[in-house]
Amino acid sequence: MRLNDKNIKAIEKPTKGNRVLWDDDLTGFGLRVTANDVRSFVLNYRIDGRERRTTIGKWPAWTATAARAKAAELRRGVDDGADPLAAKQQRRIDPTFGELVATYLEIEGPRQRRIADVEAMLKRDVLPHWGRTKAKDLRRRDVIALVEAKAQTAPAAANKVLGIIGRVFRFAVRREILEVSPALEVRKPGEERSKDRVLSRAELAKFWAALRVGDHFSEQTAAALRLILATAQRPGEVCGMRWADLDIKGAVWTIPAEGAKNRLSHRVPLNATALEVLEGLPRICEYVFPKARTADGPIDHNTLSGAVRKALLKPRAKDRAPLPIKERFTPHDLRRTAASFMASAGVQRFIVGQVLNHVESGVTRVYDRHGYDKEKRKALDRWDRLLRSIVAGETGGKVVRIDAERTA
Repeated sequence: MRLNDKNIKAIEKPTKGNRVLWDDDLTGFGLRVTANDVRSFVLNYRIDGRERRTTIGKWPAWTATAARAKAAELRRGVDDGADPLAAKQQRRIDPTFGELVATYLEIEGPRQRRIADVEAMLKRDVLPHWGRTKAKDLRRRDVIALVEAKAQTAPAAANKVLGIIGRVFRFAVRREILEVSPALEVRKPGEERSKDRVLSRAELAKFWAALRVGDHFSEQTAAALRLILATAQRPGEVCGMRWADLDIKGAVWTIPAEGAKNRLSHRVPLNATALEVLEGLPRICEYVFPKARTADGPIDHNTLSGAVRKALLKPRAKDRAPLPIKERFTPHDLRRTAASFMASAGVQRFIVGQVLNHVESGVTRVYDRHGYDKEKRKALDRWDRLLRSIVAGETGGKVVRIDAERTA
């Protein structure tokens, strides 16, 4: 019998179990009918000496004509050495992108700093689109479409999303989940601002005044921003500052390796401004800048970025105007500003790099174990005097004089 929709409809179901009716024209092509009257097209074939059977689909969702064409296609694959049943079974266990992300976060998360930011961005910008899609089904065009759509409203964030996606796919390639990353050769979709923003003397004075008044920032946020400027350290490292890492009497902050971006422990001499900020902060928990309410961890550096962004557009106090600085800037630009003013004040670029905890390259880095504490302290004290003179000079206040540089 040649299976067609007319004779399939006329076939009586078995009283129990199931039975298979084979097609006369295509070897191995048949229809399985169960006692519950479920009718499914199947294909029997032999691979490596074993007899196998795979289900093509249910009738009438699959017509006899469509099922026959599919069976013929599968048979050609079998002739070339493919195993349709094994492929189907593999398909079932192939992870979705959401499952791939979960594995990535579990394995790679402990090795990465700011993994919470990575997870948040994946959940917000990627998983709603790809979460249930098989990772193997994603193509370069899917990556391009996703990041270009994001770039329409947030170019810099789109570039970050692409970077995170690329890391997840490279992880999948290393673990042989994928053969190649679909993010390979995808260009950054967003045109980012050049990372050279430095606040001018006038802008610095206005910003510092806004930090003192408190109309634009909370007390905690203002203190953290002051410390970024005073110490020239990274916003994330300042946010993660712990009281145990501070030697107030010795005026030194030791950033542990696990808290530093480059995983290198770093000693930061504390100048007068930094000490004044720290001495005015309450000790609520182990962190200098704890999360609001819970105090079970440090604030996120994105909190500072959001606060600065809002201050430039909409102040906390409704009766106040936005921060009087036209060109936007970020907390990280404060670090760059401090470094630039140190260099302009005569501090050697190498010492500025030591203050910033930049990684050196070459053989010298391996053998040079000098901590440069004395040089860093002189540089930060020089910056402190300059900062105070800028603030006092621009606002008409009194210059706070520091007569002598501290010694290590």
